[in-house]
Amino acid sequence: MIKKLFKPILCAVICGTMAFSGLVTAFSAENGNPQVLAEIKKKDGFQYVVENENVKPDKISVPDNLIQSSSLPKKYNLADDGYVTDVRNQNPYPTCWAFASLASMESNILKSGNADASLDLSEKHLAWFSYNGADQSTDKSLYAGGDTYTSLGYSPYDLGGSMYISASTLMRRYGAVDESIVPYDFSSEKEIDSSFKNMSNVYLQNAEFLPSTTSFTLDQSGNLIGQKLLDSETVEASIQEIKQNIYSGGAVAVSYYCSDSMTGSTVNDHYWNDTYKSYYFNAQLNGEDNFRQPNHGVTLVGWDDDFSKDKFEITPPGDGAWIVKNSWGSDWGDNGYFYLSYYDVSFYEPIIFKAEDADYKSDGTTEHEYENIYQYDGVGFGDAQIYFEDNTCKTANFFTSRGDETLEAISVALLYPGTTVNYEIYTGVTSNVDPTQGKLKAEGSKTFTNKGYFTIPLDKSVDLSKGERYSVVINVCVQSGSEEYSILACETNIGGNNVIDVSENQSSYYENGQWNKIDSSTTVLNYKIGNAVVKAYTNDAEKLIDGDVDGDGVVSINDSTAIQKYCAFLITLSDKQLEAADVDKNGVINILDATLIQRRLTGLS
Repeated sequence: MIKKLFKPILCAVICGTMAFSGLVTAFSAENGNPQVLAEIKKKDGFQYVVENENVKPDKISVPDNLIQSSSLPKKYNLADDGYVTDVRNQNPYPTCWAFASLASMESNILKSGNADASLDLSEKHLAWFSYNGADQSTDKSLYAGGDTYTSLGYSPYDLGGSMYISASTLMRRYGAVDESIVPYDFSSEKEIDSSFKNMSNVYLQNAEFLPSTTSFTLDQSGNLIGQKLLDSETVEASIQEIKQNIYSGGAVAVSYYCSDSMTGSTVNDHYWNDTYKSYYFNAQLNGEDNFRQPNHGVTLVGWDDDFSKDKFEITPPGDGAWIVKNSWGSDWGDNGYFYLSYYDVSFYEPIIFKAEDADYKSDGTTEHEYENIYQYDGVGFGDAQIYFEDNTCKTANFFTSRGDETLEAISVALLYPGTTVNYEIYTGVTSNVDPTQGKLKAEGSKTFTNKGYFTIPLDKSVDLSKGERYSVVINVCVQSGSEEYSILACETNIGGNNVIDVSENQSSYYENGQWNKIDSSTTVLNYKIGNAVVKAYTNDAEKLIDGDVDGDGVVSINDSTAIQKYCAFLITLSDKQLEAADVDKNGVINILDATLIQRRLTGLS
């Protein structure tokens, strides 16, 4: 089996007093290395991820729930319907990545009807604990142990960040908290007490990376030598999918190259039009190539197909613009907003942050969709993604139930589009290496068009007893033509941009027909790997009432009848129903249990 490598990595770029750093996956390189799925190119402190042009996922059909483009209005603004929170101000720090991420999440919560317009989530909390993530809980499955992104000696507020960092931190349940808990105020201490670390008023459920409209080209030394729009069909399809997500789900975070003139500089770089508050970057200045990487994060709240191309400082290929919410205060631009051309060539990584479906409470009393979390990964994939040239690789996490609970969902991190996740849940697991040495209780499969962080509700919930050891096994595959690749869905550490904390008996991976343990010294391709990147979500089990087979909270003749039908092989019962049906607690379900219910109902016993 051949192992290969996909490398995402952190980067940071400063634009005036703003910064955005991100994982760039739309780049290609001349004479790229065919032995990796993607490789790092670095130039002048900026690091790119270069995709292998030989491995492209097959095109997947658009999800049925997306709105047809013909049904979308030519102009739409979420703010007109009250689905956008107030414009914020990131000054004085380069924390645009946190503002853009949470603005998207806030909009999604408003769009879902789960909060009112006063909703305000804390960007300071997200920025600080992204880089101060190590948790000291004895149970490392609570908050992923010592995993953290590293600040490299800088203040987390000065370093910049990325949507990948936002997504993995929020999926870890470090935030989102209400602004009233950790205000964006630096007049006193900048540090936040660690007791606020794993506090959250609402949980992130999905962070989906939507298709982009641009491509970037590097030479072998890492110089950015070209950036352009993709073909017209791809650009149009990307624009439509972004629109559909805004219309149905809320605002979309994105990054782009923010020029000097946009920040108020006296430099006349010909990209910002102050009259119409519009921006278009075309990578050219006075006829010369002027390639620039994205450096600022903002939020798309709508669009206007008829926004004239003549309203831009430089004329783009066509009409149309995104309506964009910035994070420089309401005194900037058009009350804090501006127009960004559909055809901006620095536009990349549009992402929609979707919260759980739960009524938001700022006092910490939100009734969450999934109350309990089991996890070991705190930084997503970390630095890299290793893959195999077949579809047999699997990874697994071992967990021990903290109480009588019901396992209802899992979540995965996918840094490559067009992937399929196959999962299996085992209970009563007796091995610390082979996660399948137990009872298979649930299995399923789901294919994702885009990359991102996704929660997968189980088709069948799994009952867990307190202290029960269970496992979650995943196989992540990518189809490319006649070839099928499997991804080693584990954390990795290569460039020192993160810390991964892994102990024995937490995770294992399957290769060449056998399961292998993962510990602090495990390496693949000479790279340190960590825990499997899969989380489990449970809710506390409802207290069982003996004889209440149908689970309606009352023991009645219907429950007796259900037992009789089960004994006559007319119906089947779930594990939880069987436990309730064993009225005399002798470990056997028979007609005597039904009779005992009848006797109790008539007062005979």
